[in-house]
Amino acid sequence: MTIYALSTAHGVSGLAVIRVSGHLALTALKTLTRKSHFEASVMTRADFHEPESGRLIDKGLCVYFAKPKSFTGEDVVEIHVHGSQIVIDKILHSLGTIQNVRMAEPGEFSKQAFLNNKMDLTAIEAMGDLINAQTEAQLENALSQMGGNLSKLYLSWRKTLIELVAYLEANIDFAEEDIPDDILNNIHSKIDKLITEMNEHLSQKNQGEILRDGYKVVIVGEPNVGKSSLLNLLADRDIAIVSDQAGTTRDALECRLNIAGFPVLITDTAGLRESDNEIEMKGIEITKKKIQESQLVIEMFDDPKKIHSNNTSLKVLNKSDLHNGLNEDNEIINISVIRNEGIDKIINSISENIQKNYDRNQNTIPTKTRYILGIQNSINSLEKSKNINPITHSELMVEELRYAINEVGRITGHVDVEDFLDVIFKDFCIGK
Repeated sequence: MTIYALSTAHGVSGLAVIRVSGHLALTALKTLTRKSHFEASVMTRADFHEPESGRLIDKGLCVYFAKPKSFTGEDVVEIHVHGSQIVIDKILHSLGTIQNVRMAEPGEFSKQAFLNNKMDLTAIEAMGDLINAQTEAQLENALSQMGGNLSKLYLSWRKTLIELVAYLEANIDFAEEDIPDDILNNIHSKIDKLITEMNEHLSQKNQGEILRDGYKVVIVGEPNVGKSSLLNLLADRDIAIVSDQAGTTRDALECRLNIAGFPVLITDTAGLRESDNEIEMKGIEITKKKIQESQLVIEMFDDPKKIHSNNTSLKVLNKSDLHNGLNEDNEIINISVIRNEGIDKIINSISENIQKNYDRNQNTIPTKTRYILGIQNSINSLEKSKNINPITHSELMVEELRYAINEVGRITGHVDVEDFLDVIFKDFCIGK
């Protein structure tokens, strides 16, 4: 089946791109342009007409990509027209009148690319990350994974596992040939090496969480120390209500920022104090939960005498304009939210803490929960296989190794993955 969809964003724009993919893509282009020949991979001027009435829709450009040298691996046509809604609607309607040509479902172009071995699942998901990237770190990681760095790692594990299974099956099928014991005995050491590599990879999952969910920073402190004012200054807009009345913030207020190229989630919380107000008490419980989930706690004070020696949080002394520099401790940041002073120091400290938790040179970070679960399941199977004698019980070890192969293969798509393909591709926009 040949599919089509708008591949640029909806709404009025200077340009709209409509993609057609399938064996009738070139036929569809010829039908709309009334031209009989198009050279592959060459941008061409064209007039686009309604197939039935022949009325002109728009003047634009088009390009034909012959399979397999296209994104999807099928014949692909791109139609470039002006981005008015009426032009887009007429082009899409005209394509829909052509027999055996239909509107694409969400992610169907990417699904075609996967089924035609143009991209594996990690590369396709990285493309989705690239489309949604908002910070430099997210962009860098998405490009790295689209380039195949993550896929190469997983495929290398799969290749090693398949080789181990081959040795074991040879011992089963050709027992009379006496496979050398040293080959079979070395299987355990190779399994140990795989487990070590997989565990090292899983140790980077916190970096994946930073890229996916943002580096989580929570602002805590007693009521009226300036937490909400600080959030507003960091966000450069009014997110939280600021009042002299204590206990104004009853819930957790969040904003997403781009700090030093990383996604950062800043949360303002209810003031910590003893209270018998039911709503305020619930807010304080939320604060405690946010502290547990955070990667950095900014603890705010407005009185230097209340600052304690706990070194697990970033301590900020507000109202420095009133303290006249009473606190000179280098580990404490002096700020004034009234005067907008010292905020840059907080931003720098957040950036430094992110750098400690993220290796920018690492190009095989597990960014998806399904990658992490798949690798954990693989490790479990490998651990079980270590308790099996490869000489006397080869068939049992083969069974455990096959489980591991399937788990790693599911990540890249090198198994029968029809059951969960739709889960991945449903998150893509139509036209991707």
